[in-house]
Amino acid sequence: MPTDGKESSYEVVFGDVLETLPNYPEKFNLIIADPPFGLEFDKGSHEYGADDYILYDDKFSGDEYEEFSFKWISACHGALAKSGAMYVISGWTRVGEILNAVKRTRFHLINHIIWHFGWGVFARKRYVTSHYHVLFLAKDKNDYCFVPQFSNPNTKRKGEKYEEDVWYWPQYNRGNDPDRAPNHPCQISLAVLEKIVLISSKPGDWIGDVFSGSGGTILACRRLGRNVIGFEKKKEYESTIRQKAKFGEKIIPRAEKLVKKVDLTTFLGENDKDR
Repeated sequence: MPTDGKESSYEVVFGDVLETLPNYPEKFNLIIADPPFGLEFDKGSHEYGADDYILYDDKFSGDEYEEFSFKWISACHGALAKSGAMYVISGWTRVGEILNAVKRTRFHLINHIIWHFGWGVFARKRYVTSHYHVLFLAKDKNDYCFVPQFSNPNTKRKGEKYEEDVWYWPQYNRGNDPDRAPNHPCQISLAVLEKIVLISSKPGDWIGDVFSGSGGTILACRRLGRNVIGFEKKKEYESTIRQKAKFGEKIIPRAEKLVKKVDLTTFLGENDKDR
C-alpha cells in the first residue's frame, strides 16, 4: 500500500451507462455493479417512505430486465482490461434474469456468493429476505486478480489464506452502515465493497463503479488506494455521492486490513478442521 501520502484519482460521470461506459475501452481492472432492482418501491414501508429518500422508478418486466442486464453487462465486458473481473450485487427477485443475461455474454461465472445480513424487511407469512447474491465474473477464466484475505487458525492449513462463498458481518446489516448517507434508498455496506476491492484488485488499479448510487464504492476505493470512476444516471444523486465519497476531502489510503467478519464455522455451528 502506498505510504507517500498520494491520493487516488476519483470522479463521477453522469448519464446512461450504455452511452458513457463505451468511452472507456479496456480501462478497468475491476468493475462493481449494484444494478437497479427492477421493482417498484413500496412508498408505504417505513424505510422507503421516509422523507429523506429520493425514490426511483425502475420497474421492468422479466424479459425487459434480462435484456437490460445483457446490454449493460456487455458494456462492462468491453470496459474491462483483459485480466479484469466484475462483481454484480443483486437481490433474489432478479438474480435469475441477471444469470440468464450473463450466459449470453462472454463473461465467465467464477463464483456465486451469498451475503447474509442480520436484518431484512419484516414479513409474517413468508421468510424474511436477509441475503443478497454477489456474482463474481471474469473476462478470462484463467487470468484475473484474486488475493484471499481470510485465514482460520483452527484448520489443518494454518495461516493459508482462503475465501468462502458465504459472507457475514454481525456488526453490519443492509441498512446500519455508519457510512450511510441520506437520500438514497439502497446502499451496500462499506464492509462488502472493501472486501471486493481488496480481493480482486491491487493498489493503483482502476475500478469502475457502475450504477454508483450513493457513491459507496468510490469511498471504498479512495480508502484503499484505488483509482475509481463512478457512473450514475440520476443527476439528483450528485450531492449524496459527493457527501458519502467525501469529494474535495483529502483521504490518505490506509493499510490493507479487511473489516473483521465472523468466523462462519462458529456461525454455522460446524467443525472446520478438514479444510
